[in-house]
Amino acid sequence: MRTPTFPRTDTLTARALMRLLTGQQFTHRDFQNETASYRLSGYIEQLRNRHGWTIETKEETAPTSDPTGRAATYGRYLIELESLKTLRAELGERMSKFIEAVKRFEARGKS
Repeated sequence: MRTPTFPRTDTLTARALMRLLTGQQFTHRDFQNETASYRLSGYIEQLRNRHGWTIETKEETAPTSDPTGRAATYGRYLIELESLKTLRAELGERMSKFIEAVKRFEARGKS
């Protein structure tokens, strides 16, 4: 298994990865509410296939406001806790520096 790589810290791909590496589990809607981006599945695909991260998708179903009573099935993205522990042990300081750099990038947009 190859060591995963980090995307540039000023990208939406990095913002998704930072959340995953800090143990967050989120859906497209969660990410959209935080970043105003409609492309989470594309960023997850980049993280999996271009950067080599093992990201799980847990399917969930919830009712919609559709008058027909339709339910929607969607994915919740996460990195399993055991995998996170292994990543922290293997990547250590690199992972911490990446997380902090992405947080700094996001904070600049809020000032």
